[in-house]
Amino acid sequence: MISSIYGVNVAVKDLQTATTRYEAVFGVKAERLAANFFAFPGLLGARLNINGFYITLIASTNENTSVAKFIERRGEGVFLLSVKVKGIEQEVSALKERGLQFILDETATGAFGAVNFVHPKSMNGVQLEIYQSNE
Repeated sequence: MISSIYGVNVAVKDLQTATTRYEAVFGVKAERLAANFFAFPGLLGARLNINGFYITLIASTNENTSVAKFIERRGEGVFLLSVKVKGIEQEVSALKERGLQFILDETATGAFGAVNFVHPKSMNGVQLEIYQSNE
């Protein structure tokens, strides 16, 4: 079951510039995220915790990532909405039964936790990240 909205991920071209802007606007210092925080290689980020709601800024280090392709097609902006779950495999199965299509055949796991992604075509153009924390 979805327990909460975890946050939004924003695709940006220049991570440092975007981080500086978001820190100034929200008055919160961003936590830098190394490549191992992400399910796919070629991404770097910064995360702002705003009372338990996370705005994660993501930049691509190569042109073949989904973030780079998103920016190329649509420009910078909201890349996905992230929801937190307990029991990710059960939730993915339940959402598939409701007709949602997933991008990954298998849930990705790593230092970041576990994630899978609902295809934007299943959610009116919004990519939905199903996220289970390691905590």
